[in-house]
Amino acid sequence: MKDFSFQGRIELGERLANGRPGKLVWVGDQSSCELTFNTQTEDRTETHSGQRLQSAQLRTGTTVGIELVLRHGTAHNLQLGLYATPQNVASGSVSAELLPPDLVAGSRVVLAKPANVRSLVLTDSDSPANTLVAGTDYVLESEHSGIIRLLDVADLEQPLKAAYQHDAFTSLPFFTAAPPERYLYLNGINTVDGSRVRMHLYRVQFNPLNQLGLINESFGELPLSGSVLYDVDAAQDPQLGGFGRLELPTEA
Repeated sequence: MKDFSFQGRIELGERLANGRPGKLVWVGDQSSCELTFNTQTEDRTETHSGQRLQSAQLRTGTTVGIELVLRHGTAHNLQLGLYATPQNVASGSVSAELLPPDLVAGSRVVLAKPANVRSLVLTDSDSPANTLVAGTDYVLESEHSGIIRLLDVADLEQPLKAAYQHDAFTSLPFFTAAPPERYLYLNGINTVDGSRVRMHLYRVQFNPLNQLGLINESFGELPLSGSVLYDVDAAQDPQLGGFGRLELPTEA
């Protein structure tokens, strides 16, 4: 392989106790994936010549960094940068959800499970309860976001109560998981000559997202950065190395 320009599929899996990757998940399309290699050194200069010449160098550290820009905003990808533990909320029904107190005409509120809200019924706290009339007492502004606007709350006993049905959704609460560590496998191709290449990184630990665009003028992306940590077990095998390995076609 001489000239090269790489592309390929990046797969992530949890590292098993035996050092192998577990079930792999394809992260989808990505803009780029780059590794950075760095060594820290301490220099010594001699003191006998009068010129302070460098006489020795001590390597004090070796680090490998990774920059990965993902194009797919899946729950799997987002949880890596949000340090989130995904919570899958099943579709279902809600009854007697209390709305905020002291609502007035024009107040806008959001329901607790606002995923494609339907069959909405609002009642007050009187006994027997009064049922609010859609279009007269309130408007469901958006089924998709579960926002309700009150039109008339006169003669209603608050707090108001909501009953409705909703779709399933996945919640990603920030910083509820330990920093994610993954085994990264690149199934790559040299687009110049069609030869195959593969990259194994045994212990990639991701940093939290330093930014997440919520309003985009163009396509959104997920810029992930992190470190490739040293794998003591893999380092015992010279064919594996302590950080990772790149597999290329055998050259004639």
